[in-house]
Amino acid sequence: MATVIPKDCLLCDVCNAQLSDGEFIALADCTWYQGWLYCKPCETQYNPKKFLEHIRDILEGDDLSDSELALPIVIS
Repeated sequence: MATVIPKDCLLCDVCNAQLSDGEFIALADCTWYQGWLYCKPCETQYNPKKFLEHIRDILEGDDLSDSELALPIVIS
């Protein structure tokens, strides 16, 4: 039986800064890499483009509600 955990918003995977509101509208510019979401300060500090696949640049105000980022977490 799988456990499904809905998401309330999107967070930076490095520093946990809130990057979207509860409707998954971006509150700040950020970047989505394969398996990771980086706020701009963390992206600048850690430079993930050297080792992660770039998926999408996200701009403040973007609607991410239909993206993979907004899907619930499923633990099998």
